[in-house]
This record gives sequence, C-alpha cells and structure tokens, in this order.
Amino acid sequence: MTRKQYDKWIKTLDPNVCTFCDLGKQIVLKEFENWVWVANIAPYWPYHTMIVSRRHFEKYSDMTMQEAGELVKVIDYGEKKIIDAKIIREDGTQIKKVVYFWRFRLDRLDRASGTVRPNHFHLHLTPDKDHLWDSLIDSKAIKNDLTKLL
Repeated sequence: MTRKQYDKWIKTLDPNVCTFCDLGKQIVLKEFENWVWVANIAPYWPYHTMIVSRRHFEKYSDMTMQEAGELVKVIDYGEKKIIDAKIIREDGTQIKKVVYFWRFRLDRLDRASGTVRPNHFHLHLTPDKDHLWDSLIDSKAIKNDLTKLL
C-alpha cells in the first residue's frame, strides 16, 4: 500500500493496538526466535524491509542480550539475502549495499499525517544507493556544535 493508504488504514485502528505485536497484514520473509523479517507494507523505497522484535519494547536499551546477539545475525542474514538476490533497480543499477536505521519516537503522534505510530522496536533494512539521502542533507548542519550541547 502507499504511504497515504497506510496513514488512512492506521487511523482506523485503536491507538493502543500494536500493528507489530499482531503481524496480520505483514508479509513475513523469515522468522527467527526473537525477530521477524518482513516486507514493509507501505515501503519508502523498492525492496524496503523491516526487522521486527517479537517482544514489544521501544528502545535499543530495552533489548535483552539474547535479542541483541540474535539481531546481529538477523541483520547479516537480511543484508546477505538482499545482496545475493542481485536485484536490478529500474535505473538499471544493481543493488550492492544496504542501509538499516531505527528511530525512537518520544511522541507517537505524527503531526504531518495525523496518525499515531507504533512504538514497537523495529529496524528498517533497505537497499541503499549513492545519494539516497541527498534530499535530507542540511548544508547548515556543519554549523551545529554538539560539544556545546552534550
């Protein structure tokens, strides 16, 4: 589904229902003891997948050592599967690298879409390509001195 369709669908759900605790709509690619690798039902990019914890928790620091150890193996498995598939993008280039990311939401409300996002820990694992993040780069970022803030 598109992001717009996803936002419409998620608005129909009770905000207390976790869409990752019940993987009903998810397309499961591989199951592990503590993790499930799924195709993103509303992908940001082609071949966008997610690694979802079976246990509901919010942050890296909430993870058990067993979950953390297995997560490394799950990421490695997903990376290898995506690279070994030798997927060719629409522009004719082959996927040769992946990126994974996670974000912690202090506020689950997504003000842009008006939806309440799940707070269930999950990593995004997706093909990467040169300049994928260019539209997000802030040329003024160099002017921020973190040493004064932290």
